[in-house]
Amino acid sequence: MNVVGFVVNACLRRASLLVAGAVWLALCPYVAKAAGAEISLGIEPLLSARTLATSFQSFRDYLGDKSGSKVVLDTAPNYEKFLQQMLAGDFDIAFVGPHSSLLAAQKAGYSVLFKCDGSMQAVLIVNKASPYQKTQDLRQKMVALPDPHTLGAMLGAELFRPPMVPSNVDVNFRYNDFSNTAALMLLRGDAAAAVVIQSALKIMSPEIQNNVRVLAESKSVPHMVIIVHQRVSAEKRQKLHDAILEFVRINDPRRNVFVQSCRPSDKLLSEQEAKQLGPYVDELKRRLGQ
Repeated sequence: MNVVGFVVNACLRRASLLVAGAVWLALCPYVAKAAGAEISLGIEPLLSARTLATSFQSFRDYLGDKSGSKVVLDTAPNYEKFLQQMLAGDFDIAFVGPHSSLLAAQKAGYSVLFKCDGSMQAVLIVNKASPYQKTQDLRQKMVALPDPHTLGAMLGAELFRPPMVPSNVDVNFRYNDFSNTAALMLLRGDAAAAVVIQSALKIMSPEIQNNVRVLAESKSVPHMVIIVHQRVSAEKRQKLHDAILEFVRINDPRRNVFVQSCRPSDKLLSEQEAKQLGPYVDELKRRLGQ
């Protein structure tokens, strides 16, 4: 009998193991995960937890139906906490930025299961009614950014440095936990501009989308990915992969959160794309103190 089988049987008999009861109670949740009783789906905190729960509910349910396992949606109150959970291997699969996926592969036994087709960009947005016409107009102004660990924040900072502009544009950055709170900071008048990932802007509230305009776009980088932990069996991995491909092809935006932000692709991160992301992975490590 293998180790997992041995401990599963032990868990079933734990009521009679009075002396070691506390030990088995601690072990059983890990056994359930190893045995595939449920799948934890981590969603990078692009938006607030409530918004993510609503937006990704159909995706969670679809994966559960197709994989034959209960899928539990999980996120974190901020990016740093989410990254800590990811690097501890807390998620079976997770929807993350491409730089985070490479760090997860290096440190925590994850690999890319699915990649959204094409590329993504950060966009610099301003209020529709504002007078700003170019990045340089924001000199000495407040600019709202998402969490500093995000690729959006890193790309956003580059918008104010050469070669994106002729010379450095000095602005005051204000970081936010989520992309939509950065955009709301702009709409409240607490910032002159905000930086968000373009695909995230497409799933923000109509209040935000209808009242902003794009002032500048960052360079393109590889798109968002879904990673899978090595403990997930090959059979389960294939079921999840096929289910993801099916789901992102659904054209109804009321069901499919990815309709406007993620097209289906069978391609994974290429060696060239990984090389392009290398500096952002290094910066992410630095910001995490690694």
